[in-house]
Amino acid sequence: MGGKAMSDETKARDVSVIGLGLMGAALAEAFLKAGHRVTVWNRTAGKADALINKGARAAGSAAEALSASEATIICVSDHAATMDILGAIADGEMADNRQLVQLSTMTADDSRETAGWAASRGFGYLEGTIMGLPSDVTGGSATIVYSGPREAFDASVAMLRAVAEPNFLSQEIGAAVSFDKVVYAFGYGVYHAFIQGAALAHANGFSQETYSGTVLAWLSKAISSGKFKRIGESIAARNHDVVEARLDVHAAAFADSLAMCRKIGVEDALPAAIMHNFERACAAGYGGHEISAVFEALIGDINP
Repeated sequence: MGGKAMSDETKARDVSVIGLGLMGAALAEAFLKAGHRVTVWNRTAGKADALINKGARAAGSAAEALSASEATIICVSDHAATMDILGAIADGEMADNRQLVQLSTMTADDSRETAGWAASRGFGYLEGTIMGLPSDVTGGSATIVYSGPREAFDASVAMLRAVAEPNFLSQEIGAAVSFDKVVYAFGYGVYHAFIQGAALAHANGFSQETYSGTVLAWLSKAISSGKFKRIGESIAARNHDVVEARLDVHAAAFADSLAMCRKIGVEDALPAAIMHNFERACAAGYGGHEISAVFEALIGDINP
């Protein structure tokens, strides 16, 4: 028998995907592209058709999907949908010694409940949070952060790499699904800030092309020059003394943007909130420090 043996990284695995919304379908497609044997199930059966045409096998039930593969990914709308699906499966209806990987949107408490269900039925359990959109999953640019038993992660990491770069965060159930809320605070803040600027540009008669090009060029330079990295290091050290520009100077400049919003009638809730944080930090004595000192105003006395 000639030919090169498949490595652990490349050998085909049996994997099931429960939930075929936009993200679930993207996950199943990525597994198929990587050469894995994929079983799919969705409460609306017709959503499986496109994946079946690409080589997936349709399970007749959620229990069948769980039994069909060594690992099952569940990616549905929320925790209630997860428990509706899992709770309807009778004891003994599926094989044990499998692994459940939860990629639905939920809270830490929700994930712990799902982990309890898995443990009671002899399943290993990992939770994950997807950093990216369905197109990032199918395009290979997403990251998924996982929590759960390290041995469970290590046993599945080669397979999980088919859908996104897998990063292990913690053995604590609930950590990964809490971490995504942390990242959302950044991500959605950035999106809203970009759109806020676009609204202000529009109201002032500037083209969106000019606005977007300028902002994106600035952002690229800020990242490549290490500006955000330095801010992160200042926060980690809780030391805001290395000053490129004083916080009170930043605050005075931003006050003009807020005033412009109010003068020309652009919604000002977001810039007002930013100005509030500047004012709190300055009132706390950080006016002569770096902008990273706003962190101190945000956390107050929180010291985990």
